[in-house]
Amino acid sequence: MTETVLVTGARGTVGNYVVGLAEAAGYRVIANDLTAAGVPVPVRGEVRPGDLRDEAVRARVMRGVDHVVHTAAQLDAVADPAQLAASNTDVVVRLYEAAEQARVKRFIHMSTAMLYAPRQGHPLDEDAPIAPRGPHGLSKHGAEVFLRGRGAAASPAWTILRAAPIYGRRGRHFAAVLLAVGPMLGLGLPVLPRPRGGPQHTLVHAEDVARALLFALRRDQTAGQIYNVADDDPLPFGDRLAETFRAYGLRSLPTGRLRDGTLEWVARGFSAPGGYQAVDASALVAWKLVVLRHGLKPALRPRLDPEAVTLLDDSLVVDAGRLRALGFSPRFPRFSEGFREVLRWYQAERWVPRYA
Repeated sequence: MTETVLVTGARGTVGNYVVGLAEAAGYRVIANDLTAAGVPVPVRGEVRPGDLRDEAVRARVMRGVDHVVHTAAQLDAVADPAQLAASNTDVVVRLYEAAEQARVKRFIHMSTAMLYAPRQGHPLDEDAPIAPRGPHGLSKHGAEVFLRGRGAAASPAWTILRAAPIYGRRGRHFAAVLLAVGPMLGLGLPVLPRPRGGPQHTLVHAEDVARALLFALRRDQTAGQIYNVADDDPLPFGDRLAETFRAYGLRSLPTGRLRDGTLEWVARGFSAPGGYQAVDASALVAWKLVVLRHGLKPALRPRLDPEAVTLLDDSLVVDAGRLRALGFSPRFPRFSEGFREVLRWYQAERWVPRYA
């Protein structure tokens, strides 16, 4: 008998992949997002749009569901803290309770590795200390606290996946920054500076997060457990930026290694009174100029949120060995491969420019 999986956030960077991959794996899919616009229509299943903060919507989307893969979240870290808590904590609590009443079997929840406290020189496994970086992190941590409080033997059986910073198709937050830096610098520089060094980070392609969520769903031993998901490619900040320039084909020249403290100084500038607002406003103006110059769709709004700014002076190398030990392997273990694939999609959609 075909099992039914509810995918929340089905229009999003990860949820969009989950819908297609779940169907390919043989599931009947119920796809949910705030509206039906942009949500892939399952061949087996249906789209059930609506705001999950509404009790009636939760009851409606849960009808006939065997499993839940919850990817929906408020991603804007500068949103009102109460709104973040309502979307990222309270919805998880109420959705899980609705799943409990509907006798759902599994509840797979997507969280974030940005919850980990910085730890220079050491990969962060699932037992590393937690230190949320702001209201967004607190809201994601609140959802985890609730699920873990239900215990490992809870029903539905829950699993939490903590994803490294995500890039992928349709991304309008973290991915947008990676895609925008080169074109914005190119507005005034015929040759871009190509630094090396800086704090190391692992990222993860959105498709690999979707694959990991379904991998966890299909395995009983993942019940009541937490797993990291990340690529195999810890890169220094400067080297990653240079890789994005190469993917675009932008001309650049090496400028040597970033000096110790350089990015920390930049991060302090963001956190100074009015600093973030000034940089955000400048980035908005620069991106509008990129859109006009290249005749792009105004689909992106690049912004570096205050919690992501902490990555300028903190390493975030995520150890995904626990999930790998079960047999999971990413499709995009190297950032260079994954970013080029993502860039081609954005260019085909005319969200970012092409260069000769």
